[in-house]
Amino acid sequence: MITPENLVQHELIGLQLHVVASTDPSCICRSGTVLDESRNMLHIQTPKNLIRVAKSNSVFDIELPNETIVRVAGRLLEGRPEQRLKKPLHRRW
Repeated sequence: MITPENLVQHELIGLQLHVVASTDPSCICRSGTVLDESRNMLHIQTPKNLIRVAKSNSVFDIELPNETIVRVAGRLLEGRPEQRLKKPLHRRW
């Protein structure tokens, strides 16, 4: 079960996401579903197109399955999901 406390250790594919801040101004205020996740990028399907957003330079609001919204600094999401699972679980945001 995905909770706000363990979100950074889970895969994000299929979750709804909103880009709150980014060094790329064209990504700010874009929302959609995470289609794919690589080590440094999120691939997000918006209503109009597919965008790629760098994790390290962004801040995201992620909607969990129970409709809770969690704000996460993208630097905490860096790495592949299977690698993030091995990182110690503690709050850094």
